[in-house]
Formats: sequence, C-alpha cells, structure tokens
Amino acid sequence: MQRSSRARAWLCAALVALCAASAHAQSYPARPIKLVVPFPAGGTTDIVGRIVAEYASRRLGQQMIVENRAGAGGNIGTELVKRAPADGYTLSLCTIGTCAINGSIYARTGYDVARDFVPVALVGGVSNVMVVNPRMAAKTVKELVAVAKARPDQLSYGSAGFGSSPHLSGELFKAMARVEITHVPYKGAAPVIVDLRGGQIDLYFDNAPSILPHVKSGALRALATTGSKRSRLLPDVPTMEEAGFRGFVVEPWWGVMAPAKTPPAVVAKLNQVINDLLKDPVVLERFEQIDLAAWGGTPKRMGDLIRSETAKWGRLVRERGIKVE
Repeated sequence: MQRSSRARAWLCAALVALCAASAHAQSYPARPIKLVVPFPAGGTTDIVGRIVAEYASRRLGQQMIVENRAGAGGNIGTELVKRAPADGYTLSLCTIGTCAINGSIYARTGYDVARDFVPVALVGGVSNVMVVNPRMAAKTVKELVAVAKARPDQLSYGSAGFGSSPHLSGELFKAMARVEITHVPYKGAAPVIVDLRGGQIDLYFDNAPSILPHVKSGALRALATTGSKRSRLLPDVPTMEEAGFRGFVVEPWWGVMAPAKTPPAVVAKLNQVINDLLKDPVVLERFEQIDLAAWGGTPKRMGDLIRSETAKWGRLVRERGIKVE
C-alpha cells in the first residue's frame, strides 16, 4: 500500500511538472529574451547576434535583446548563460571557440558544453581571411612564408583571444608552414585590426564579416581565405588550399544554445524561429553582404557538429601544446 501511494504521488508530481512545462511552452515567450554574445561589440559574433535578435524578435512577438559579455575567450559570457534559469529567456550565441575549442585550451572554462547546455540551432558559417598590412612586402602566402623563415620569431599574428578561430588558424598555419610567428592575443577583433593597420602586428586571420570592409577599402591586404572554396565577395583571393596548404580549411560557425533542462517545447519553438528567419529573403541578403552562409537544421545537427569540431581542434591543441591556465 505504501509503495502504491508513493507511485501515485510520483505520477501526480510528474503530471503536474508536464502540465506546467506545456503551459510554459504555450505562453512562451511572455517577456523579452536575452541573447548573450560572449565577445565585444563590433566583431563578427556581435554582427551575427544582432541580425538573429532583430529578426527573431519579429517572429517571437517579444524583443530579443543582445547583451555583450566579453572576456576569457568567450568563457565569461557563456558561463553566465549556464547559470541562468533554464526557461528560454537567457540564450547564448555559441561560437566555434566557446563550443568546440575552449574546452581543450583552458584549464577552466566554467562550463561543460555537453553537460550544461542544449543545442537549439545552427545559424551559419564563414571562412577566415588571412590579412596583412599593405606595407608588408609579401603579396602571396608563399612570399609570407619566405619572409617568416628569413625572420624567425620576428613576425607576429594577432587574434581575438585564446581559443578563437583566428588563434587556431594562426597555429595551424605555423604548423603547416613550419614557421615561428609570435601569437599576440587581444580582447576582441576591433583592437587587432587597429594594431594591424598601424603596423604593430604583421598578420591576422579574421572572420570574413568583420574584416571585409578593411580589405575592400585597401586598408588591409588579403592573401588567402580559409574556406573550402573561394569567397564570393573576394573572388580573386585564393583559398589556403589553392595557396599550397592542402587540408587547411577553417570555417567558423555560430549557433544558439540554451541552458540544460530548458523545456524541449521551448527549444523546439526557438529552433523553428531560427530556421524560419534563415529563409527570410531580407536575412539572406544581409548574410550575403557579409559572406555568411545560412545553415539552420535540427538541434541534433548542431550537437553533432560540436562533437566533431571538438575532436578536430582538440587534436591540434594537443599537438601544439596550447594551454591557458
């Protein structure tokens, strides 16, 4: 009798929780949603986040507000979302760095992607662009390698921080070209570009959206892109593979994730909204302007990508002995 009473009590509690979750999902969202961008304003992650927030707001009937919480290669903002209530009102814009690289590089990130988050949907991906100051003598990747070998440890490359795709692109280049170039980490893309234009550093791999205006204006020279094919907006710039680095493909990506235990119905609703906005002609036009490919898909697709990218970059991190204590 006692066991039967316990079973009935458990069943009632489960039904109450299920009904509450269902009611929450039906009324969701009832207030503004916060999308945490774990990098400073002005960089590609911020650009992507603001496009998503603007168009998701229209479809959700509630404002999606971007909050920039930069620091520690994106770890600070991402950990903040981990600690938020799992109710769909605080989301994270996941990057290749925060979701697939940082766990291998940092001794402590403050979160575990597989344990602390649930994937919502992929947004899209880009290539990186290898750029130098126009005063640099090298006009091709081959010439840059020659300069680096003639001046070991004298050249430097910037990144938006440890664990970012520009950082790992630089390390991959050093490994494949067999050159020694000093890594100079910054807190975001904007200050890297300022110093590259000023000649304080020599080289930078940046996400296409944030670097394209500087290339188009002639302020920086593009030597190569890191995609599997040439950029539509830089048709005369070769890929790294075309420049002689077979297998050098780096395609940074972004997606939305929510704290673990967020109701599945809420995740499904957000997933549908993101997939819908990625079909919007206006959004697609904005993506084309910054050379961003729209991806979308199921939460499973995002989870599978995170696992494969984590394995890929983990190998490079181990081989290069990259660590941040």
